[in-house]
Amino acid sequence: MDSHQYQQHYYHSCQQQPQQQQQRQQLQRTQMTGDYHQYQRQSAYNYTWLVFKNEQWQPFDRDNQMKLEANIACGGTFVDICDSLFPGVKRVRVFPRNNYLSYLGVKYRLSRVLQPDAWGCLA
Repeated sequence: MDSHQYQQHYYHSCQQQPQQQQQRQQLQRTQMTGDYHQYQRQSAYNYTWLVFKNEQWQPFDRDNQMKLEANIACGGTFVDICDSLFPGVKRVRVFPRNNYLSYLGVKYRLSRVLQPDAWGCLA
């Protein structure tokens, strides 16, 4: 490769880099903003939120699984839910980042469990 060909190659590669960088940034923005509902469906299937109540781990209702995942994704502090595990109560305040919920002044431990079928998605 002579110097003229090298200069042309260098010039074209420099022009392509900003275009490729713009494409990568656009792809990242699309992935970050993505379809919110798709994220909810995907995350609800990959993880299960459990609460330790009556000396056993019990799962939250399906809709609340999605709310907890959305709260984690948005960086929220807490979310108020109505769940069949706590009948007769208008709402329970859940703190997913701190792994506990507050019910009638008592703190219950939470756990976020990765489901085995999620491993197939990662391969």
